[in-house]
Amino acid sequence: MAQTTKTTIIIADADTFFADSLEEILKGSDYTVIDKIPKRKALVLALMEAQPDILIVDYDLSVEIKGDAIMEIRRRYPLQKILMLTYYANLEVFEFCMEYSVDGFQVKGCSNDELFDALSIIMDGGFALPTPHKSEAEVLAEKPPILNAQGRKLKITLREMQILKFLMEGQTHKQIADTLFRSEADIDGYYIGLLEKVGVKQLSHLISYANNLLF
Repeated sequence: MAQTTKTTIIIADADTFFADSLEEILKGSDYTVIDKIPKRKALVLALMEAQPDILIVDYDLSVEIKGDAIMEIRRRYPLQKILMLTYYANLEVFEFCMEYSVDGFQVKGCSNDELFDALSIIMDGGFALPTPHKSEAEVLAEKPPILNAQGRKLKITLREMQILKFLMEGQTHKQIADTLFRSEADIDGYYIGLLEKVGVKQLSHLISYANNLLF
């Protein structure tokens, strides 16, 4: 019986916990993750050794210039299929994909089915777009640029800042997991990571630390 060749994927994301979660989602599917890379320069070097069928890359992989990793990859490897991940979908992101011939983008809070749909569309030569779940007003209310700036001030990732914001609003780990289409165990992992980064042992101290630096 002939074995089915799996579609190879490299995940490029500075949030290693998110990359691990993404790899876990892809296990047991028609896709196999051959590498996970947290930095732009390391990604460029890795692609010199092996080019995957699809590169899943974070729009914010580099903290200097949004999308500069994708710009460089597209210049060096014009035929590489790219699925860009972002925390929010707007006209700026869409226009970036058009300008640099990105094969599609998806929001990081998408469901597993939406992720697999995007990968399938790209492999079939199409352009993948996220399914709108929120109104424009709801997207603007999340204020991703503000969260990003706050996260950098606290020296945490945008995803960690997003979770911290929900915690500061009094949401439970389960509520956060439901909102972000992630498992409760994923949120537990982010929470533990936040405590370790800040150097505290309980939620009240974490919130106090954030309030003192941000407000």
